[in-house]
Amino acid sequence: MDEENNNILGFGFFFFFIVLIVVGGSILVYLNIGKENQEKSTTGNNETQIDKMKLEKEKDFIYYTNEKIISESLSIVSKLPVINLNSDDAKNTTKELKNYVEEVNGTLKKNTENITCAYQNDEQILETNFLDFGTYIYQEYVTLLIRESAYSCQNGFSVSSKIRAYTFNALTGKKLTTQELLAKYDTSLTNVLEKVKRTLSDSQTMNDEEETIQIDETINNLKENETFVIYIDEYGDLIMNYVVKTSSVDYNDSITINEGE
Repeated sequence: MDEENNNILGFGFFFFFIVLIVVGGSILVYLNIGKENQEKSTTGNNETQIDKMKLEKEKDFIYYTNEKIISESLSIVSKLPVINLNSDDAKNTTKELKNYVEEVNGTLKKNTENITCAYQNDEQILETNFLDFGTYIYQEYVTLLIRESAYSCQNGFSVSSKIRAYTFNALTGKKLTTQELLAKYDTSLTNVLEKVKRTLSDSQTMNDEEETIQIDETINNLKENETFVIYIDEYGDLIMNYVVKTSSVDYNDSITINEGE
């Protein structure tokens, strides 16, 4: 009798143990599903909130209009970038860009005197400035990068370029200033210029016992003339693009500000 009771008691404990495993497993599955649904819901809400700021829902945050070919052989195309956000900053920037594109298009001069060009790609253009565009998106940040370069039929393409950059918060439509970008990454222009100075020192070369890179002139030019732009790239890094002064031809370089900091 005692043996039979022990068997029943043992079976009861075993059954209770199985039920406990099943119930525990069900709870874990439920919690995991709930977590996944919550994450999906949060992501969906963020995407919806960002989309709400778009003026034209079916278009990208930055799109282009008024595209026309200036020179097919030189791959020079004119187009107007539009900031597709419903904010005063975005609308004002689009107006500014319209004027800027028209100004650059006005630099086009035709080769009316049939001057022989050094580069035989397009004998019809004497000289012109032109724009290249890049778009970077990281989380809620959208950046438009513009590079203005020059072409001359006698000298070819310029080495250095003028750079503009516009970074927007797509959730608010606000355009971020240089100071706001630096503060977001917990740094300052002084720290950035020190890093640029170290980088240029490491890259220094000599030409007939003369330093090729004019480091002090470069730093002073960055301070006085702000020959640089700062923006967020597609990886979330804060980037500075700046003009390097040299003993011969100036050129553009870039540095990752928040790297290793």
